[in-house]
Amino acid sequence: MISDIKIYERFSPTIMESKVSKRFIDIVNTSGDVILPDDGLSKKFDFSNNLVGKVSKEVKVPIFDDGDREYYRNTLKTACVEYLNIMIEKNRAYEWVKVGGGKPTIDNINLSQSWIVSQYKHEYNPWHTHSGHFSGVIYLKIPDDMNKEYDEEFKDHYPASGLIEFMYGEKADFRSDNLKFKPEVGTMLVFPSWLKHSVYPFYVNGERRSMSFNACLLYTSPSPRDRTRSRMPSSAWK
Repeated sequence: MISDIKIYERFSPTIMESKVSKRFIDIVNTSGDVILPDDGLSKKFDFSNNLVGKVSKEVKVPIFDDGDREYYRNTLKTACVEYLNIMIEKNRAYEWVKVGGGKPTIDNINLSQSWIVSQYKHEYNPWHTHSGHFSGVIYLKIPDDMNKEYDEEFKDHYPASGLIEFMYGEKADFRSDNLKFKPEVGTMLVFPSWLKHSVYPFYVNGERRSMSFNACLLYTSPSPRDRTRSRMPSSAWK
């Protein structure tokens, strides 16, 4: 009846899921374990005024060991480079190609901000977007009974509690306007900073800890006489 069927799904934004190392998790959790219980340090490194979260604490991620700091930054930059390479392969890195970006490296990534989110029962993050070109979230801790709650939640026709949800476009027949992920320790999600997302509350005791980051894409002018680096306009990812 029919043959040679092909499916094209290039209209939606791309979300990249990967895993970070135990070393990365330990580096960030060590910083969080020092800052979060200390009200003085939490106030010193508070980042909540820049965010929309209705959560316990949102703090910057100071890392004082030089080796750990380099590993931390390179992990995040590498994730952004991997995301960019996927976009290049899909012919969707329009501005990067337009300026003759070539093969990207971590030197093309500028980490703008990173912060820890300490979230407890009933707390949530309303719909929002980020700044820059790349954004990401990494899950660091979940409450002991979180998976039990997920098991019950996924019996429901519309699971939501404790999940992160991304949304793009309008609801219509034959398409989806949202995508949800279940937080798991070590999971990293990288996505375009303009992509709208929200975090639903959960209902078990204990801390769910994650960290988020924003990054900007840098490019080197293709002119041999002008090798200065500049931030690429954010329109590159719309």
